[in-house]
Amino acid sequence: MRLSNWGALFICPKFLLEYGKGDYMGTKSNKNISGVIGAIGAVGGLITAVTPLVEKAIDNAQNKPTEKIDTKVIIPELYRKGFPIDLEQAEELLTERGLKVSKSKLRMKEADPKYRDYEDTQVIDSNPKQGAKVKVGTTVCLRYITAEVIEESQKIFDDDVRIKQEAKEQKAAEKQEKKERLKESVSETMDSAKSGLGKIFKKDRKAIEAEKGETIDE
Repeated sequence: MRLSNWGALFICPKFLLEYGKGDYMGTKSNKNISGVIGAIGAVGGLITAVTPLVEKAIDNAQNKPTEKIDTKVIIPELYRKGFPIDLEQAEELLTERGLKVSKSKLRMKEADPKYRDYEDTQVIDSNPKQGAKVKVGTTVCLRYITAEVIEESQKIFDDDVRIKQEAKEQKAAEKQEKKERLKESVSETMDSAKSGLGKIFKKDRKAIEAEKGETIDE
């Protein structure tokens, strides 16, 4: 980029005004005119000397790459399995990264057996999710669990275990009962078969004895 000496056009009138006062027809006037001419020459030389430095500064400013400031951060791990983090710890991790925090606790109806071993105020989820890259100043909503929900979750788990155990015992009892009934049925069938066979043998014996003329007592 090149600069012209147009700046002198704005500087010269000031010198003319300062040095041109008085009678231009006299000696004083001649001295003033000489002074003005000398001043103009000095200004021109100054502009000539300064211009390259100004041009270089402008060129450097234009060619200097604009540095991009990374205004995004990554949401840290807040609910990794086996590494529980409570609400206070999570809030500290987020705020030190320039993020804002809002909180949302689980409702009682959201109790679930999987939460029975969790800790009070443990963070279980977030929005945006952990690992997401967001702008500084973004609000991250933390979902956490309370002692009441944990207790309810344990109760649900215990009830499920009890119901399953009762169902198992009921099934075993029904199976045993069915087995007993089958055993009784088989026993009755065998007794009936034995009785039938005894009558058949007795009848056949009577027939044989009758043929021989013998009488068999009942």
